[in-house]
Amino acid sequence: HYNSITAENEMKPESLLGQKPNIGEDGYPILNYENADTMLDYVLNYNAANPESPILVRGHVLVWHSQTPEWFFHENYDATQPYVTADVMNARMENYIAQVMAHYHGEESPYCGLIYAWDVVNEAINDSDGGLRTDSSWYNVYGDEEFILKAFTYANQYAPAEVKLFYNDYNETNAQKCEGICKL
Repeated sequence: HYNSITAENEMKPESLLGQKPNIGEDGYPILNYENADTMLDYVLNYNAANPESPILVRGHVLVWHSQTPEWFFHENYDATQPYVTADVMNARMENYIAQVMAHYHGEESPYCGLIYAWDVVNEAINDSDGGLRTDSSWYNVYGDEEFILKAFTYANQYAPAEVKLFYNDYNETNAQKCEGICKL
């Protein structure tokens, strides 16, 4: 009865980046798409068998305070080292988003056209007063909402024009949180 699915964990940074860094010659993490691709392959197979009722996918999520490995935010990709600067984090975030978009939307990708939307940023607003969540490594690196703006800038730059980009959250019925999301 549905024509869209959203991965629960398979497309989150923790799944793609892994628990331990695997850094390429370019100095950026090599992503592991195995879990996400298994799910998307299932959807492709379903669509091939059911062309009259295809299922599309909402990508979830590019930037999230939770389920992003702590090492991603630190010097030398080592969680025991200090946080990187915002400029270094911008480069890491851009590289990450560019890799994800190329894998799923690139000309050679078997998944071209399968993902119609991405949750770019997830749960950046706190539940208590509608301000930014300050208990995240994204906030610890940037100190403000710059990471949110950069995430949407990079997603908009690398995603196909027809792919919709979203901010995602929960408890939007909480008046203060709803106001904070709208202000954001």
